Parts: sequence; C-alpha cells; structure tokens
Amino acid sequence: MQTLVTGLIKGFTILEILIVLAIISISGTSFYLILNEPKSFNSYKQTINEYKMLSIYSGNTYAFTRNSINILNQDVWEEIETADFSGIYSVTNNQNRTNILEDEDFFLIISPGNEISIKSITLEGGTTVEL
Repeated sequence: MQTLVTGLIKGFTILEILIVLAIISISGTSFYLILNEPKSFNSYKQTINEYKMLSIYSGNTYAFTRNSINILNQDVWEEIETADFSGIYSVTNNQNRTNILEDEDFFLIISPGNEISIKSITLEGGTTVEL
C-alpha cells in the first residue's frame, strides 16, 4: 500500500514570524516618535543656547516671556517668535533671587557677549536647570 503525502504543514515558518515582528516593531517605533512630543527642560535649554549663540553672532539683544521671544530694535521690544515656556515656574537671577514668572514679564534677557540675566530655571515639577 502506498500512502499519499500531501505536504500541507500547518503553521508559520520562522522567517514569516521574524518578518511580521520586524514590521510591527518598525511601525510601533514610528508611531511612538510621531505621537510623542515631550516638552522637557532640554528643549528650553536648547532654545536659550541657540539665542545665546545668535546674540553673539548678530549683536542683538533678546528677551523671553512665557509666550514669546522678543528682540530689542531701536529701544523698542518687538516680538519675533511665539514660544511656549509655560512649563517654567520660576527663575533665579545672577543675584540669587528667585522670581516667580508672570505671563508678560521678561524672565530672561540675553545680551551680546554671552551675557545672560539668569543662572537657572525651575520647572513646574520642581526640577532646576542650570544655564
């Protein structure tokens, strides 16, 4: 008697499983990076450092409020960019005084020559960032 072998094996090969896992991990990582927009002290510090460098090269004076970044143009402050610094609770100036931020007050002034009016910022969560 002869038996007929059909060759139908149920299940997946290891290659098929690896390909599916790779696709899931790539798409999951992509969605995580796209949807996750953290606002942390690194972005505040990076923005301040960018304007410090810009002040050195351009010779302009910049001031920061909770909602905007301003430039001094012929003794008049003009808004050049809207910004979100709402995560900052207070700042410590160069005389070691702590000031709690108000909405329209300048909390940071950057002058040419790498002069900066504050030493550190304190975030809403209590984290202190040295500048």
